[in-house]
Amino acid sequence: WSDIDALKVDYELVFDFVINHGSSQHPRFKEFLEDQPPGNQYFITADEHTDVSTVTRPRASRLLQQYDTACGPRFVWCTFSRDQVDWNFANPDVLYDFVDAFMLYLEHGARWLRIDAIAYLWKQLGTTCVHLPQTHAVVKALRAISDSISPSIKLLTETNVPQDENFSYFGEGDEAHIVYNFSLPPLLTHALLSGDGRHLTNWCRSTPPLPHGCTLLNFTASHDGIGLRPAEGILNDRETQDLVRCLRSFGGLVTERRKPDGSLSPYEANISLFDAFKGTIAGIDDMQTERFLLSQCLMLALKGVPALYYNSLLATPNHVKGVEQTGRNRTINRRKWTLKEIAATLEPVDGPAKQVLDGLRTMIEVRRRQPAFHPEAGQSCLELDPRLFALRRSDDDSGQRLICVFNLSNQTVSVAANALGISTFDETQTIFEKGRMRVDMHSLELGPYAALWSDVQPSMIR
Repeated sequence: WSDIDALKVDYELVFDFVINHGSSQHPRFKEFLEDQPPGNQYFITADEHTDVSTVTRPRASRLLQQYDTACGPRFVWCTFSRDQVDWNFANPDVLYDFVDAFMLYLEHGARWLRIDAIAYLWKQLGTTCVHLPQTHAVVKALRAISDSISPSIKLLTETNVPQDENFSYFGEGDEAHIVYNFSLPPLLTHALLSGDGRHLTNWCRSTPPLPHGCTLLNFTASHDGIGLRPAEGILNDRETQDLVRCLRSFGGLVTERRKPDGSLSPYEANISLFDAFKGTIAGIDDMQTERFLLSQCLMLALKGVPALYYNSLLATPNHVKGVEQTGRNRTINRRKWTLKEIAATLEPVDGPAKQVLDGLRTMIEVRRRQPAFHPEAGQSCLELDPRLFALRRSDDDSGQRLICVFNLSNQTVSVAANALGISTFDETQTIFEKGRMRVDMHSLELGPYAALWSDVQPSMIR
C-alpha cells in the first residue's frame, strides 16, 4: 500500500473494483469448500438440473460448475469461468465486506472506481440475471457512499452489452458518472475495414443526451477483446460475420457466448488493435499504421474521456506466443513488456512502434490545449459522404469551435466547406492534420486515412 500511496501524489488513481466474482483460490471460497463460516454462505449454489436457460451468458462454458466440498458435490454459479466464482449478494454480509473494500480503496487515494462486470451481480432464477433492479440498487448505494465522502470521486461501470443497456447505469444521474463506450470499438473497426462510416455516423448522431455530470469513456482497445454485443441492432448479422471473418484473416480469434436457445454466437473478437487494421475487407495492404493512427485520432476527438491501452501505444502485434502459453484467446492482446523490450521496439525510427507513439504523443499534446475537447463541451455529428466521419465540437466558455474530419477509406475524398457548416476555409486554423490533404477556399480534399482538426472563427460558422 505504501507504493500506491506514493503514486497518488502525482497521479489520479483508478482502482479496479471486481465485485461480481472472486477467485476460486480466495480464502472465503476455501471456507466454502470446507463448509466453514462465513464462506459457506458467500457463494451461490443450485441443483445440477436447475433450469438456467433464461440466464444471459457472456461465455459458452457451463454456468453451474461442480466442486467437491465437505458436504459432497455442489454446483456453484460461475458467470465467466470455473476459476471465477460469483458472490452471493443476497447475503448482506457480502455487501458489507465489499463496502469495507470500497472504503479502503478511497482511503488509499482512489479517484475513480472501475466497477467490473456489474451487470451480472444479482441472480434470480427465471430472469435474465442481468441488469436487475437489485444490481442498480447496489450501484446507487456505492454512489451515495462516495458522494458523502468526496463528490469528486468518479464511478465507472464496465458493462459489455448493447448501448441502451449500457447507458442504464447512469440511472437518473445517481449511478455511474462514466460508462465505457462499448459500441465504439466494433463500429469504428467496421468503418475502417469496410471504408463505410454510415453506421458509425448514424450511431453517433443518435446517441441520447447524458444526465448532467455524466460522460463516456471512449476507448478502442483494452485487456479484453473487441466486444460484438454492443454492435447488436446496429450492424446486421451479415456485417458482423464479415467483420469477424476479416479479423480472423488478420490472425484474430473469437470468443463465443451461449444464447438462451443453446446456440453459440460471437461475443468478442480477440486481436491486437494494431493488427486489426492490417488491411480492409479486400485484404492485407501497406496502410496498417495510417489506419491505426486514424482510429486513435477519431477517438480522441469524440465527446468523453479518452482512454488508450498500453499495447496500443507500442503498436503491439498479436501476441500469438502468449495464447499458446495460456490457452486463453484474450492473451493475444495482453503482451507484457520489460523496459529493455520497449527500448528495443522503439529504436528503429521508421518502425511502427516509434511512428505510433510519436503520432499519439502529438495528438494528445494538441488535444489537451483545446477547450472544445472537454468532456462537457458540445458535439454534433455531420452526415456527409459515407467514407467520411465528421464532428463539430464547441465550448461556450471559451467560444472555441472545432471541426474534425476523418477519411475512413483508402480513397481520396473531397468535401465542400458548406457541407461542414462553414462559409470558407480561409478563416480556419489547422490545429492538427494527419495524412495528405489539399485545402482551398471552398473545399477540402483528404487522402486515404487523412484527418483534420480545425479551429473555426465564430464569424465563419453558418
